Amino acid sequence: RLLMCNLCFADLCMGIYLLLIAAVDIKTKSQYYNYAIDWQTGAGCHATGFFTVFASELSVFTLTVITLERWHTITYAMQLDRKVRFQHATIIMASGWAFSFTVALLPIVGVSSYMKVSICLPMDIETPLSQAYIIFLLVLNVLAFVVICTCYIGIYLTVRNPNVISSNSDTKIAKRMAI
Repeated sequence: RLLMCNLCFADLCMGIYLLLIAAVDIKTKSQYYNYAIDWQTGAGCHATGFFTVFASELSVFTLTVITLERWHTITYAMQLDRKVRFQHATIIMASGWAFSFTVALLPIVGVSSYMKVSICLPMDIETPLSQAYIIFLLVLNVLAFVVICTCYIGIYLTVRNPNVISSNSDTKIAKRMAI
């Protein structure tokens, strides 16, 4: 439940970002070019950029943790002493929040910039530090994707392989956990 609440909050932050972008679009009434510089250099662009990077990274982190937790629960379904505890999940998610907050704050303090594009994403590639920031985020998200895919393949193989789980009732329990 804790992990799902974190994912919901990340989605809420993304919704706030989209709402702010839509509000600016409505306010400018198809004449955005008259307001572009003021918007991109203002606090609103920084806030929306922060929301989107924070939400995106927290969402990716949370989805990865949820997947790892599911994989661990199914792989070690019959070993109750190897269960992921609430305290562990809380510590993991607190580190995810700290990481997401830090990564979203970096463009505000000078690493990259939210002001280069009108949708306030950190797309500044003028300095090597800005390029490293973007590459870091891309590589991190690709690694998260690979981890998620690998875990779900492992879950599938565990549930489908009768040699992995000892009895028919154990197989039924693992299949129910996978769903």
